Amino acid sequence: MVRDRLLAIGDIHGCLTALKLLLEKVQPTPDDLLVILGDVISRGPDTRGCIELLMELQETMPLVCLMGNHEEYMHDARDSDIACGSWMYFGGEETLLSYDSDYAKADIENVPDRHWEFIESFQDYFETDHEIFVHGMVDPDLPLAEQDSTEFRWRKFTDVRPHLSGKQVICGHTSQKSGIPVNLKHSICIDTNACRGGWLTCLDVNGEVAHQTNEDGEYRMLDMNSLE
Repeated sequence: MVRDRLLAIGDIHGCLTALKLLLEKVQPTPDDLLVILGDVISRGPDTRGCIELLMELQETMPLVCLMGNHEEYMHDARDSDIACGSWMYFGGEETLLSYDSDYAKADIENVPDRHWEFIESFQDYFETDHEIFVHGMVDPDLPLAEQDSTEFRWRKFTDVRPHLSGKQVICGHTSQKSGIPVNLKHSICIDTNACRGGWLTCLDVNGEVAHQTNEDGEYRMLDMNSLE
């Protein structure tokens, strides 16, 4: 089925204000396909609210969520006190505080089962006829089926070359402190530093525009062709 729009949202990192405004501006519909590029959680103030909103959205439209390195952190923290202690320094504390009504106690036991089930449903990557969506990056010289999931969650957007498939790679993970996506044509990075005073980006892939919002309630739109 051909979708009206193919949309991708970069690293949300618990920024619910920016996410709500972004969805308000973009107005995704059941005729669109929305891909969330991972790192929904951590660092920002309201991971719980972001997950709740995406779960609600999933009930009304096609939604694909990808596994980011921070979701991997959270998953590991569930099974290991040592991993949980480490995660606290990388956004885990803010994540778990959002599950406490007083925002005072970071306790992993407060995360409800339905949120765990939602996070565990996240995919390593998503592929269309022309695009590859991934959180981190891909090894350009290997088919996706032959790559380790570590590449998809942790590989940085550096020394980037076209993937052997010829498909465009769209990713997050490598924070662009400028707040501007990187457009190499064959590869695009849309992690624009939402949780650290930057912007949350939604790329309209076929429309070649990027919608951006921030936690201050601001909105702007960028022409992706002007970023080449």
